[in-house]
Amino acid sequence: MFSFVALRLIRNVELKPLNNNVKLQVERNLDARILGHLPYNEAPKEKLVLIEPNIEVHIDMRDSLLKMREEAKKDGIYLVFLSGYRSINLQNDIFYSLKSIRNQEAAERARVSAPPGYSEHSTGFAIDIGDATQRETDFETDFENTDAFKWLIKNAAKFHFKLSFNKDNKYIDYEPWHWRYEGSIEALKVFESANRKL
Repeated sequence: MFSFVALRLIRNVELKPLNNNVKLQVERNLDARILGHLPYNEAPKEKLVLIEPNIEVHIDMRDSLLKMREEAKKDGIYLVFLSGYRSINLQNDIFYSLKSIRNQEAAERARVSAPPGYSEHSTGFAIDIGDATQRETDFETDFENTDAFKWLIKNAAKFHFKLSFNKDNKYIDYEPWHWRYEGSIEALKVFESANRKL
């Protein structure tokens, strides 16, 4: 699971788990943001379901997500799911591996990868989506030029999905592939602070 999710994110470099005892020490904002990211609890294991090999999501979003893919297919659009739930430990490995690979400080890394405990993926309500006909755009801003992205912009809200990191975000780089589900009471509670205008 780790290799599929993380390797593409950092350009096919082999990662090794890092010391999980390392803690990110930075000053927090009043709204609990850290480097532009809000804190999120990890989804309970019993709430996660497998939708693809190695991709789990929160059970509340499964049906909407699969229905969205089917509706897109009827329109000749082939969505591919790239990444769903990530444990806080996996997010820790991704975040700190970026440091050793890219030699970036925490603030720079946080523009492209959430610190552990601050990723929407840990909630199970986030999904990274690609275009099955243009896999070279996976995890790339060029995804915005695909038919899949254009379809999502037009239709994702019908299935309760929202683009998480748009171009106007001053803290986090634009991620046209990263969508979050807001179609259940639990999901709305999780993302209440993210939706609040601060």
